[in-house]
Amino acid sequence: MNHLFPYIERTLVHASVTINEQYEAMDDVTQLGLAGLTVAPFWVKKIRRELGDDHPAVLSAVVGYPFGYQRTEVKQLEVELALKDGATEIEVVMNTSALFSPASVWLKIEVAKLVAMVHAQERLLTVVLDSALLTDDQRQQMIKLAADAGADFLKDRTGAFPSTFSLDAALRFRQEVSRSVGVKIAADGATLSELEALVAAGVDRLAIRSVPD
Repeated sequence: MNHLFPYIERTLVHASVTINEQYEAMDDVTQLGLAGLTVAPFWVKKIRRELGDDHPAVLSAVVGYPFGYQRTEVKQLEVELALKDGATEIEVVMNTSALFSPASVWLKIEVAKLVAMVHAQERLLTVVLDSALLTDDQRQQMIKLAADAGADFLKDRTGAFPSTFSLDAALRFRQEVSRSVGVKIAADGATLSELEALVAAGVDRLAIRSVPD
């Protein structure tokens, strides 16, 4: 398992997350050398204080979680505050409501605005889709939209909806994303061999709630 630690992001954005769970995750990030930790905006300032300013792990804040249908101005404020609190990456949930309406034309504009804010602070931005809600054509369209708008990473699921991990679906997502853009896979429920297959296929980050024994 050790060889996978540099790819793993502990992702703690479920509604019942406790402070003790987050302390445990911080210990994992530090002691195991994990890639990073993804948390709700509420917790960013505290976790940054605990980790310190020079900690090498990524501290990522989710914005627009879980449905992405906040106004762009609200997401901009969330991004601004998260970066001020010490986040080194931002994960923005794409507006699922706009996906299914003529308003989808505004999605690229929104992503581009948020990318500009984050890059101005020399930080990275991930766009999160919920692939299970999309047809193949919609998924491919949104992947291209986010990549064209300048996203640094694309992530296949928010984890907010009950779903079973599918290696085939995850590998297909990696294939659909340009190699110039990083890929994060929500990998809760994946076996060790499946995690290894994802890394071998070029997946950059494995987003999981807890590290398998």
